[in-house]
Amino acid sequence: MTGTEKIVVVAGATGRTGRLIIHEALKQGYRVRALILRAGGTYDKSFLKQPGVESVEARLESVASLEEAMEGANYMISAIGSKKPFNRRENDRVDNEGNQNLVLAAKARGLKHVVVISSIGVGNSRNALMWLFRLLMGPVLKAKEKSENFIRASGIDYTIIRPGGLTDTPLTGNIAFGEGGKISGRITREEVARVCVAALTDPTLKNRTLEVVNATTVSADRRRFLINP
Repeated sequence: MTGTEKIVVVAGATGRTGRLIIHEALKQGYRVRALILRAGGTYDKSFLKQPGVESVEARLESVASLEEAMEGANYMISAIGSKKPFNRRENDRVDNEGNQNLVLAAKARGLKHVVVISSIGVGNSRNALMWLFRLLMGPVLKAKEKSENFIRASGIDYTIIRPGGLTDTPLTGNIAFGEGGKISGRITREEVARVCVAALTDPTLKNRTLEVVNATTVSADRRRFLINP
């Protein structure tokens, strides 16, 4: 496919995971539209100048602004996340309301599929986290749970990805899935990026909420809950 049939919008494009999603999408033949949600932010902008990448500024709190940014696109991946995990209002603004607005805009523009990165510890995966992490991350996990519920009821085709603890180590290729909140572990950002891009068109991942980890980090007593989606 060419032209607008292969444009994927990446929200959270300037973050560490977002940049890897852009790299993976380009590798898979997509054209990328990187949403810049913090105009004037200080970061290395060279990755936005790659062939196949265009950047568009938009306001996360404005569905109309996001709709305009998504014109002509077919897919959207959201890697947004609050930079203030202990600020309840900021968590809700970004992880809940922000993702809701992105999905509303994607649906209004007729995008084929959205992929949203959430987290293990959200919803029915709450008990997969140690109690201390649940306590510390409670506000952001609750905000993500609200957005997950909204996405599942939105009527747009979706995949919700719940990664385990994120690391910046090299890709291993040993990706494992769970469904139903029974596994935990760690996963590289590069592996998350690979899963997100694959989920855009993989029918087996459509309309599902999946935990994603590196298989080698899953404890022995939890391995029976790993699935082949």
